[in-house]
Amino acid sequence: MRARLRKFSKSGSVKNSRRSNSQNLLRLCGWRCVSLVAWLFLGGGFFSLKAATVLAGFTESQWGSAMPSAATAMAFAPDGRLFVCLQSGQVRVINKDGVLLANPFVRLSVDSNGERGLLGVAFDPNFASNRYVYLYYTVPGSPAHNRISRFTANGNVAAANSEFVLVDLDNLSNATNHNGGAIHFGPDGKLYAGVGENANGTNAQSLSNRLGKILRINSNGTIPSDNPRSFPGIAGSTSGANRAIWAVGLRNPFTFAFQPGTARLFINDVGASTWEEVNDGVAGSNYGWPVAEGPASPPNPNFRDPIFYYRHGSSTTTGCAIVGGAFYNPSVLQFPSRFVGKYFFADLCSGWIRVLDPVNNAARNFASEISSPVDLQVGPDGALYDLTRSGVFRIQATPSQAMNISTRARVETGDNVLIGGFIVTGSAAKEVIVRAIGPSLSQHGLSDVLADPTLELHDRNGALLRSNDNWQDDPSQASQIRASGLAPSSDLESAIIATLQPGNYTAIVRGKNSRQGIALAEVYDLDPAADSQLGNISGRSFVQTSDDVMIGGFIIGNNVGATKVIVRAIGPSLSQYGLSTVLGNPTLELHDGNGALLESNDNWRDDPDQAARISAANLAPSNPLESAIWASLAPGTYTVIVRGKNNGVGIGLAEIYSLP
Repeated sequence: MRARLRKFSKSGSVKNSRRSNSQNLLRLCGWRCVSLVAWLFLGGGFFSLKAATVLAGFTESQWGSAMPSAATAMAFAPDGRLFVCLQSGQVRVINKDGVLLANPFVRLSVDSNGERGLLGVAFDPNFASNRYVYLYYTVPGSPAHNRISRFTANGNVAAANSEFVLVDLDNLSNATNHNGGAIHFGPDGKLYAGVGENANGTNAQSLSNRLGKILRINSNGTIPSDNPRSFPGIAGSTSGANRAIWAVGLRNPFTFAFQPGTARLFINDVGASTWEEVNDGVAGSNYGWPVAEGPASPPNPNFRDPIFYYRHGSSTTTGCAIVGGAFYNPSVLQFPSRFVGKYFFADLCSGWIRVLDPVNNAARNFASEISSPVDLQVGPDGALYDLTRSGVFRIQATPSQAMNISTRARVETGDNVLIGGFIVTGSAAKEVIVRAIGPSLSQHGLSDVLADPTLELHDRNGALLRSNDNWQDDPSQASQIRASGLAPSSDLESAIIATLQPGNYTAIVRGKNSRQGIALAEVYDLDPAADSQLGNISGRSFVQTSDDVMIGGFIIGNNVGATKVIVRAIGPSLSQYGLSTVLGNPTLELHDGNGALLESNDNWRDDPDQAARISAANLAPSNPLESAIWASLAPGTYTVIVRGKNNGVGIGLAEIYSLP
């Protein structure tokens, strides 16, 4: 059978079939497909980088070049580089710009027969200082065995002769499947490893070996003293090297994942003939294999049943080998907020990704038509990275955009009027409506409102494009304003509709006959589908106290993904423009649509991580007393509040930049 498959592969008759590629990986699922997987893992298979079908509102793109041989696992370094394991023994590095580096991080001599080879990678929690990288691979020999070693990184390559062997696992039989291979550091700083039962189910229920288990060791290879010593349903206790056992009763835990910020662990166990499992990882648990596959029937109090399981098959909800696991709890939000806390997993044969809600243990479809996925990771940018046997793909939510931007402040006279600036970015004209609101603000509990605001729209050179006193003065404009659904509620308020080419624009709000009071300057995007966006809004006014502080509002929408923004509060540096009464020390707050405080800042350099992001965007304020916040925000409404520290007053500038 094996010989016939190898001969068949050379004919080329299956080389362009995604289904053939997937089925050739069936060896993860059981003995029936040993020869198929051997054919693929030994190099007979053909890998192609083919786009997947993803959920509406998301896009997929290749990250790095195609891998030169079959990939097995990946992990992000703390500095953003992506390390990819190749079964043949190389670790390849994709830099932060998505470029696959020419030189491997390391080349190992491995046994890559069947499912053996280089199978796992992890980074030390203190990688920034010690540069330690951990690998799980199969050592050649008669017999062969799996090993966990530590290497020291020297830039993008491993330092020469830096390998330090932490653990040599049990000798393997002639069966080349069920090796596990995933390694991850838990929140306790310990290294966890998933080890397969080497195609011998009895190993999973024995404490005399480390096969069919989850292991837990210290970063130097020693065994933690608080590991469990006994397990339900198994007589005796662990001793010697087997004290590394943390959980038992697993068939092939090829992938698992910790939830960031918690101690929760989900273990994916590849099934035999009926079920694929997601298990809640709990110390001292027995997951039942080979007595039970899926939930134990009849129920067995010694076994911990899976929290989610799916049948074997070839549909959008069935498969043959669960691979890849990633909780969506990124430091930078990129997906819609409804995905936060959810668990992504994939099936190698059916080629889909699904997302599991740990609250109700229900799963729904996310992506399909993926050619042989093997691992999933959430990147530092908040995107989902999908490793297939042929390479890495990045799945992103389509970023949202600024749909409405506004500034509220007290309008006085002279330099202390309300000035709103905005930028139209992109290549196409943008239709907008600009409004100056005053009288209708009284319905929001404000008493000192601007009774009769006037509005001017200027281009970047200061030329007046259009002006308005009362929005119904021009019948043609009034008709367009009504049709937009954004007609002001007071006849004394002002509005202008204009189609603007990409560039910088300024809206000036004054009080008619030098009147003073609180007013709102607003810009709405009337054509969000155009190839242009509102990229920046700024509001300048005399910042006072109480209701007379400066408030900027903005709405993010039109797509499902989060968008990155930088919000700034500028004061002292305005003096270079000839303004004398500037806000000496502005403070800044960012609130969500419910009024909850998301971030606050006094001086922009206070938080080193924030300061680095702001500087990298070339938007660092020129004065250290000025304020700035970097944030990745999901679609919704947001408010920015600029005050003077210790109730200081003066002219201030609130700015909101939408980043690419």
